[in-house]
Amino acid sequence: MSMAERLPGCYYFDTETYYDQLDGQMILHHPRYFVFIERAQQAWMESVLGAPRFDWRNFPDMYLVVRKLEAEYLVPIEGVKDITVVIWPETIRSAKLVMGFEIRSPDLEVLYCTGKRVNCKVDRESHRPAFWTEGFVDKVKKDIGLLKEAGQ
Repeated sequence: MSMAERLPGCYYFDTETYYDQLDGQMILHHPRYFVFIERAQQAWMESVLGAPRFDWRNFPDMYLVVRKLEAEYLVPIEGVKDITVVIWPETIRSAKLVMGFEIRSPDLEVLYCTGKRVNCKVDRESHRPAFWTEGFVDKVKKDIGLLKEAGQ
């Protein structure tokens, strides 16, 4: 997804890197990218569901597992700096949600990393795949529709 402006249907998670996340070359260590994606996903879920602080007991759509996570590192994130994680839903099925993501500079001009995350909703007790709630599906489909209208 190319962008120079914030698009409807996307979620923007503004955050920053810290010294203790850098490797010996003063570059953000590659596994740390996934921590930022995880934090952005949690904030997105809280926003979509209107849930306080990762309340998976009362918001069952938050109870999920990551089935697949892939990233393409394009430009290293050097030093301590502000970054923006952009995430958006691409497809939703009965128990599967594919999210696209990018890590960018706060002005959205520099694209550091892009990728996909495949989530699977599971039942809290059986840990087997479970259907997303109707309300969650409706909200996600709305965001997907907004992105299509924006030509993404």
